[in-house]
Amino acid sequence: MRPYRLRLRVADTFVQRLLGLHARPLAAPDEALLLLPCRAVHTFFLRRPVDVVFLDEKGAECRRIDALPPRRWAFEARARMVVELAAGYCVRHPDYLEHVHAALRLRVSPRLSA
Repeated sequence: MRPYRLRLRVADTFVQRLLGLHARPLAAPDEALLLLPCRAVHTFFLRRPVDVVFLDEKGAECRRIDALPPRRWAFEARARMVVELAAGYCVRHPDYLEHVHAALRLRVSPRLSA
């Protein structure tokens, strides 16, 4: 059996973080957006809820919000990055954090080790 893979898009500039999922929504249920650096997100102008995982500088989970609805915001002071996933992803995949960590190693490990 092939391990499940999460495709991670990275938003690491001010404009990319500002536009986030508004500019380019998640195209597939196995796609996520990493906002780096980031401590707060909003879902204003989004049409669907999203799962939000706040991570510290080492990638450890600080907080998770399942299905954050449109027209809301969330903040986590300890966070250094945020992963936004399709609503329900974390519930459907109890090992979601392993998926996130595997995607981080593939996409941004040099940034995390600096």
